[in-house]
Amino acid sequence: MHFVHIPPAHTDGDSIVHFKKANVIHSGDVVTNSYPIVDIGSGGTFEGLIGAADKVLALCDDATKVIPGHGALMTKADVVAYRQMLLDVRGRVAKLLAAKKTPEEIMAAKPLADLDARWGMGMIKGDMLVDGVIRALQAPAADKDKGKDKAKGKAKAK
Repeated sequence: MHFVHIPPAHTDGDSIVHFKKANVIHSGDVVTNSYPIVDIGSGGTFEGLIGAADKVLALCDDATKVIPGHGALMTKADVVAYRQMLLDVRGRVAKLLAAKKTPEEIMAAKPLADLDARWGMGMIKGDMLVDGVIRALQAPAADKDKGKDKAKGKAKAK
């Protein structure tokens, strides 16, 4: 069994567990079968979710089973699709922000409408995710680094 600390993603205290002999990864809430929960108040970051998906994928082969934080058992292909969804969400919201759209205009544009049927069936709906990504992308650099600093402090305290 191998525990892997994840930099701030769902929260600032994420980790995954890799059961090497069984070829199983328990991802906790950093990988889900639905739109993710980014607990910004607990140091979570949207960018960290993308990095966490990368870490999970680095441990996967085509036979790996991934136990997500929410939803049914996943495969490597499912995690690839989850990561792509995260990239698509970030890209769509960033494009609208770059076009000087207000948060209200972005929400009204429903940029995730085509993804909702696949990814919006969990606790987090498309509008909730868009709102969180807007806040994450608009956050000053100091706020984005706060979660990293918090995680470093925890690591030093151990």
